Amino acid sequence: MNLLDQLIKDEKKINRKLYSSGPYWSYKNLKSIIEIKKKGISNFRGINSGAGTSFTDSLPCDIRNELGNKGRLIKGFFSLPIVRKIFNLQLSQTTGYLYSYLNILSLIYSDNEKVKKLLQKYKFQNTTEFDCVKKFTYKKKEYSIHYLEMANRIENLSAKFNFLNSKSFFEIGGGFGANVHFMITNFPNIKKIIYLDIVPNIFVGTKYLKKHFGESVVDYFDTRSLTEIKFKDNDDLEIICIPPWEIEKLNLKIDHFHNASSFVEMPKEVIKNYCKFIKKFQVKEISLVSYDNHDEQTTFNPKSLNNFFDNELNVITHDSLIKEFKKKEIYLHSN
Repeated sequence: MNLLDQLIKDEKKINRKLYSSGPYWSYKNLKSIIEIKKKGISNFRGINSGAGTSFTDSLPCDIRNELGNKGRLIKGFFSLPIVRKIFNLQLSQTTGYLYSYLNILSLIYSDNEKVKKLLQKYKFQNTTEFDCVKKFTYKKKEYSIHYLEMANRIENLSAKFNFLNSKSFFEIGGGFGANVHFMITNFPNIKKIIYLDIVPNIFVGTKYLKKHFGESVVDYFDTRSLTEIKFKDNDDLEIICIPPWEIEKLNLKIDHFHNASSFVEMPKEVIKNYCKFIKKFQVKEISLVSYDNHDEQTTFNPKSLNNFFDNELNVITHDSLIKEFKKKEIYLHSN
């Protein structure tokens, strides 16, 4: 049985209210599983795969990759000769518009002074693998836009935290593992990492991190039979990738805990459960980042996350990396 199948199988046996996808993510995850099984993840950051929709930086262009099980009948409709012809013409036109957007985006980032400063300060190694399309070129080297956005977040957080003092790092909802990759690349003092995410996101993230760090990555096959999960008593790099229910096995202490965006997309009882463990792990530092302009129908105000942390976090609003986009991000952090 491969890793994804094992994760899917074991997820059916756990407390799904606490450790499985909530309403915001359940359909997205089911659709992603179909796409992963159908096409794999070699191009999950591109435009021709729906495997990483919403939790990666992909820009899927073909709606047929986004339909999931409910869309199988509709996919049959698209196969009708006249419909297929019209749809393919529209897809070709939309793809052209998408690449025009990506070209403009590339120009904006490559000419931005704040971006240039981040490129000088931080290391960006192999950031465009798995067919990344949201990228730009600077001095003949390609960079992922997603990584620059993460670097900007870390830059903002560095005004409050000295990441060079951290040895252990715990991230919940790490997307496809890019932030963990960035942190290890720039802060080699961080040797012990817990990376937790829902199924199938954790499968994609595990594979992504294994591509970069090989045997330093501990996957679910390694942990599922354990009664206790803890770091080895050494200075070797150790990245433990676990699905949510494995948090109950963790026996360790953490220097820095981080979450970006996903807390506001979870049921509140799930957040309460995670916070219980964050306290148990004696976390020294906490940083949360979330997007502004949330949708009350599907998420909640990120500032209210402070309620789960006894209102002890500081709340700050920052501009996104490119100010002209007029987007804001909400930061919550410990003292």
